Amino acid sequence: MKFLIIVHIIVLSLLLVSLWIGHGSYPEIWKLEQDIKKQKEMNQLQEEKNRLIQAELEDAREGYSAIEERARSELGMIKKNETFFEIILKPDPKKKKEPIVSDVLSEPK
Repeated sequence: MKFLIIVHIIVLSLLLVSLWIGHGSYPEIWKLEQDIKKQKEMNQLQEEKNRLIQAELEDAREGYSAIEERARSELGMIKKNETFFEIILKPDPKKKKEPIVSDVLSEPK
C-alpha cells in the first residue's frame, strides 16, 4: 500500500512539474499569448500601410489627375498653352535679413 501511495505521489509530482517546466507549460503559453498580441498589433499597422498604398494605387489608376497634381507640385510642370507667372517680391528693408545656412556654416573671411 505504501508503495502505491509513493508511486501516485511521484506521478502526480511529475505531472505538476510538466505544467510549469518544458513544452506546453504555463510560462510558455503566457509568452506565446504575448507574442500573439504583439503580432496582431504589427498586423494592424501593416494593414493600415497597405490601405494607404492601395488608395494611392487606385488614384493613380483612375486617372491622370493624381499624376498631374504630383507633377505640378513636385516637379513644377505646366500644361501646353499655359502661362506660368512667378512673382518676386522686393525685400522689406525694415525686416532684418535672416542668415542663410551656408553663410553660417562657411568659414570667416
